Amino acid sequence: MPDWDGRRFGFSACGDDVRIYEWARVLDPERISVGSHVIVDDFVFLDGGQSLSIGSHVHIASYVGIVGGGTVVLEDFVGLATGTRLVSGTDIMNGSGLTGPTIPDRWRAVRRGSIHIGRHAVLGANVVVQPDVTIGEGTIVGSQSLVTRSLPSWSICIGAPARVVAPRESETINAYEQALLAAETSAG
Repeated sequence: MPDWDGRRFGFSACGDDVRIYEWARVLDPERISVGSHVIVDDFVFLDGGQSLSIGSHVHIASYVGIVGGGTVVLEDFVGLATGTRLVSGTDIMNGSGLTGPTIPDRWRAVRRGSIHIGRHAVLGANVVVQPDVTIGEGTIVGSQSLVTRSLPSWSICIGAPARVVAPRESETINAYEQALLAAETSAG
């Protein structure tokens, strides 16, 4: 099971224990910063866009795509399940320009934005997140959901478009985080 140390990619910053598997694709690594204890599985596509910030203790599962040319922030302890798509930019399809990457910029209408995913948020398999969305701390987004607007912290959300269906408990997760960080500090 080959894996690569993240420092080999030339990221703008890279912490310790960063594993990026052989068949991950990374564009514009100089615009990407990565924390510590990060795993990026095979068949992941990371586009640095305007900027991509990946926190610590983050897992990006196979077939995830972070694309669109905008700004993306993944805070600490974020999980992106297989097939998730974070789309920070897209063609505007209202007739104000031609669409597609083969068209010169002066004839295109493109919307680039930002995606911010808070600490302890987890996105299930095949979730799609559109530009200009914040997913709050601790929020779970169920598989196959489409996120078109921001979602509140510590909630469970599903659907297309995604909506809150239940709250999520935070005390236990925060206690485990504190214990993990204390153990890492004492081991270091």
